[in-house]
Amino acid sequence: MGIPHDDLEDLDLTPPEGGYELYRHKNAAQIKTKSWRGLYWARRNEEGDYELRSVPTSEGEHPAPGGVFPREGFERHYEKVYPS
Repeated sequence: MGIPHDDLEDLDLTPPEGGYELYRHKNAAQIKTKSWRGLYWARRNEEGDYELRSVPTSEGEHPAPGGVFPREGFERHYEKVYPS
């Protein structure tokens, strides 16, 4: 799935080292939280859950650790996206 261009403006979409891929909340467009685009870098860990990193919203920021999200819940709410 591609992301609308206006959602990518000013974002550094260089993935963190270690096999992270870009995911987006399936209902991000309907959630009206200021400055939240519903994007996370995520990778599966040995247990099958997802390790999260933030997607920086300002130049010079780095992806920050976001914890671990259980696989079942993560896959229910997030989908892999490909910047267009």
